[in-house]
Amino acid sequence: SKRKLLNMAIPSKSKIASNTRLFVLLSALLLLLVAADKPAASTLKGMVEKIEAGEFDNNFFDGGVLARKPKTDTQAAGGCMLDKVGAIVQENGVASFANDLQVDLAACCTKGVQRDCFADLGEAYALLAEVSAQQTDADAAAPKIAALILKAVEKRIKKKDSKKAFRYLFGKCPDPDKCTMDALKGAHRAEM
Repeated sequence: SKRKLLNMAIPSKSKIASNTRLFVLLSALLLLLVAADKPAASTLKGMVEKIEAGEFDNNFFDGGVLARKPKTDTQAAGGCMLDKVGAIVQENGVASFANDLQVDLAACCTKGVQRDCFADLGEAYALLAEVSAQQTDADAAAPKIAALILKAVEKRIKKKDSKKAFRYLFGKCPDPDKCTMDALKGAHRAEM
């Protein structure tokens, strides 16, 4: 009977292996749940409201794209927007991290005149929301999204206000509906 008690207290190797696999699987799932961003709001205004309410972090970031410290919040917002154009063109951001891009683009509207930001970025944000919801193809939408944001950038900062690495984008794709990623990336290659 002592042997029976020992057998019950010491699990078999197969049971240990099974429990280990289960533990690893559950740990991985938990990590995914913790690491995944909450879905962004479906509208730009709604996302900015969530940021201002503290439901999302304010990820306002100009990415160091400006040649010097911005003098106004409007210039800072333009730098933030230019950083997002760079993320789309240089990092394939729409296909790779559309939800994060939505949150980060909305953060650009936390500085400067919000109603102007909503008017200038509303369509780009809506397209990002469609990509996030898998209603629109990321690769097809990316050039238009970048061009729409670029138009907003050009209202807030001048080409000379940006670092040289981003100046190639200015003046590109004046018609967002006709913009291509090759046109945006080709502009960069021509500047090099």
